[in-house]
Amino acid sequence: MLSHTLMWAVDSAFLGHVSALALGAAGLGGMITWTVYCFFNGVTRVASTFVSQANGRGDDEAVAVYTWQGVYIAVAAGAILTLVGFRSDWILSLTGNSAEVQGAAASYMQIRMYSAIATQLTMTLSGFFQGRKDVKTPMYAGIAANVLNVVLDYVMIFGVAGFPAMGIEGAALATTIANSVNAVILVWFAFVPAALRSRYRIHVPRGFDRARMGRLIRVGAPLSFGELIDMISFSTFTAIIGQRGEAALAASQVTVQLISFSFMPIWGITTAATVLVGNEIGKRDHDRAERLAIETYRIAFLYSIAIGGVLVAAREPLFSIFTRDASVLAYAAVLGLLAAVFQVFDGLRMIGIGVLQGAGDTRFPSILAGVVLFG
Repeated sequence: MLSHTLMWAVDSAFLGHVSALALGAAGLGGMITWTVYCFFNGVTRVASTFVSQANGRGDDEAVAVYTWQGVYIAVAAGAILTLVGFRSDWILSLTGNSAEVQGAAASYMQIRMYSAIATQLTMTLSGFFQGRKDVKTPMYAGIAANVLNVVLDYVMIFGVAGFPAMGIEGAALATTIANSVNAVILVWFAFVPAALRSRYRIHVPRGFDRARMGRLIRVGAPLSFGELIDMISFSTFTAIIGQRGEAALAASQVTVQLISFSFMPIWGITTAATVLVGNEIGKRDHDRAERLAIETYRIAFLYSIAIGGVLVAAREPLFSIFTRDASVLAYAAVLGLLAAVFQVFDGLRMIGIGVLQGAGDTRFPSILAGVVLFG
């Protein structure tokens, strides 16, 4: 997830120097894209919970079986999402934004959806590595993909090295290619190395396992619902802001990206909490699981307070990284303060979700999200 968030932020940083329209449309299109992904994200990501618990109790076969069930779900989900991408025009028409914004956002969304299978596979296979306490492999794959995205963004957005200047469509295509490369790298390191083939026999396809597939869906579905509720609120906010004009939409997009940057380390801590708590639950050491949960909360709170101070003190320079448009920068003073306060509470919320996910409880966070959104 961090890798995809960073790619979207880089797209926005480049497009902010094209026009406020391009920046805002990429924000709206990217937000709607991720909202649609959320229908399946929880189910494809929850493999990490079961892999970590199986790893904790030393059940290598269960690690492989759960991973393969996740792969099957990821491919099916990605295929459905790819088809949904062909209705991007209709989906964006529901936002009530101007025809220019809708058209640009729909183009961005449709191209991004071409990598839906790759994105879902990345989530499942990242769970395989992280559940075994291997965070380096997905990190290196994500770094490689993001470096590629930066290069391709520059080349395709502005038209360099013989490429035509494609603007927002170039940004979407660059990210689609980078996402696909990310998935290919993870597939290679999951199924090819001799050590993994020997221990887990991960290269040998496991058949459909109704019981384990059911567990993934049963635990992952509430997680998907919680993420969907979260993204619906963001998307609705973005669509409403977009009706106030291109500058307001662009400013909201910059704010979202600053928040995204701020919670990247929090997401890493959340992932660690899920894996570590899951491992201890697998070992039946509930006391240690509780201590780990408390420690992750402490770290997240201190970090969030510190980064909130940065957002308050440097909000205008941070906004200027994305755009020099005076009409957009005029919103920086207020939105920067709101972002600083929001990310403190959002960080603590994310840690709670990660801890509960590691324990196998995804229902309570999703129910709470629904209550908060719908009152």
